Amino acid sequence: MECDCGGVLIEHNGSYSVSKKNFTFILENIPSYKCLRCEKILFSDETVEKIKKLENKIEKESKEIVSGQHSTNLYDY
Repeated sequence: MECDCGGVLIEHNGSYSVSKKNFTFILENIPSYKCLRCEKILFSDETVEKIKKLENKIEKESKEIVSGQHSTNLYDY
């Protein structure tokens, strides 16, 4: 595997963090790849999808906690 910069990717345990209005989400020791040239951390498509699902769930539930109102969207079921 190669990075966009042309560097070689090696297996690595990376981390991901995001801060939103009502929460900060941090995941550590995620299987990933690290570029030896630019040190960019890359995750597999499957890992990115799982992270995004977790982030969306935390965002939805944190809004419910802050507002005190339950979500009633059909896509929640």
